[in-house]
Amino acid sequence: MNALKNPKNGRHFAKMACAFALLGVFLCVSCGNKKVNVAAALKKGIHEASSLMVAVPGKSYSILATEVTQELYKSVMGENPSGFDGEKNLPVECLSWYDAVMFCNRLSEKEKLEPVYSVDGETDVEEWGYSPHKAAEFKPEIKWRKNANGYRLPTVEEWQYAAKGGQNYKYSGSNDLDKVGWYGEIEGLVAIGKTHPVAQKAPNSYGLYDMSGNVWEWCWDSYSHCKRYNCGGGWNSYAVDCEVGYRNDYFAYYGDVNLGFRIVRSSSKK
Repeated sequence: MNALKNPKNGRHFAKMACAFALLGVFLCVSCGNKKVNVAAALKKGIHEASSLMVAVPGKSYSILATEVTQELYKSVMGENPSGFDGEKNLPVECLSWYDAVMFCNRLSEKEKLEPVYSVDGETDVEEWGYSPHKAAEFKPEIKWRKNANGYRLPTVEEWQYAAKGGQNYKYSGSNDLDKVGWYGEIEGLVAIGKTHPVAQKAPNSYGLYDMSGNVWEWCWDSYSHCKRYNCGGGWNSYAVDCEVGYRNDYFAYYGDVNLGFRIVRSSSKK
């Protein structure tokens, strides 16, 4: 991730200056036979992911309409590791890829679904011997149980297909990044911005918000044995990082204030 140092928190951020045009939240969005009232769900508070899952047309999976919020994460994990807080519906961040995988299994268990990920055949994350947010590599192999019906991270292909929304825009939902994404929040060499509540910009045609900008989103795919891909760019990224065809890679144990995730579920699974 392109980065500059922010003296306030010692983290590193990307350089890109821009102006922002605030847009209202769409009251509801539809996708095939699935209709999601995003505004109502956010106002109520997201504690069940199923209320915001959108079926992807022509594909056998559904995807969360927004990035995983701090409220949803805390309702499942009992804690919030984010560097930014104080506002409702902020995306959760400061998460490693391992943390995101653990969340998926915990959420699946909460909603009485079959967890997707396992270590040595064990799906109970309490038995994995992993301590969240420790910035350390987890040696055991995490496997994807493809017949399980629970929540998981999208593949890069799934993420990019959903982000395109059946259109040919450079960014998710528009060729004008200011309309659909938060990005480039720095002044000179100092990062001055932060994450923003989800679904404040316009969605793409599938009704998915913030797939360009706000926070990078972890994907399942590996770049190497210790690195995983993430997509979408963040609030402090260059515009090119927010293009739907762009992907980045980072160490799976890494977490930062511009790195979060969203979840998918294979819709053919019952």
